[in-house]
Amino acid sequence: VAPGAAHATKRWPVEHWAKLVRQIVDTGADIVALGGPEDSAVGAEIAARGGTSVASAAGDLSLQETGAVIKRAAALVSGDTGVMHMATAVGTPVVALFGPTVRQFGFFPYNAHASVVERNLDCRPCSSHGTEKCPLEHHLCMREIQPDMVFATLTRTLA
Repeated sequence: VAPGAAHATKRWPVEHWAKLVRQIVDTGADIVALGGPEDSAVGAEIAARGGTSVASAAGDLSLQETGAVIKRAAALVSGDTGVMHMATAVGTPVVALFGPTVRQFGFFPYNAHASVVERNLDCRPCSSHGTEKCPLEHHLCMREIQPDMVFATLTRTLA
């Protein structure tokens, strides 16, 4: 999983990440949280909530090392971030969470092993790259993407 994002409006709530991680761990899978140094706190929180099958390497790996972990992964769940694009580049299946941005901006994952989870809301898109806060102050585009939706998409992606 890659829980971080450069812009706050592209971040999925940590509570959602924690629930998704527990669902994945319940299948017997191991999870590693990836990201840069700015993602280390959220990675550590997700790892702490997920139990012994979850580790955080956020902030600990170089870009090349992160790419190597992604290449070996069964799949990556990520927001609309650079890590998502790394996964598509190395051929790892992706489940991408899109909130403030949309396909028409050209940033969707481009391979056949990618799925996007998004909500159809009148306020989308609000930004081509994300911002530090929701212009309408509700952040529904990310909050309404439920962990069960993401888990179901991940399950279909790996089938």
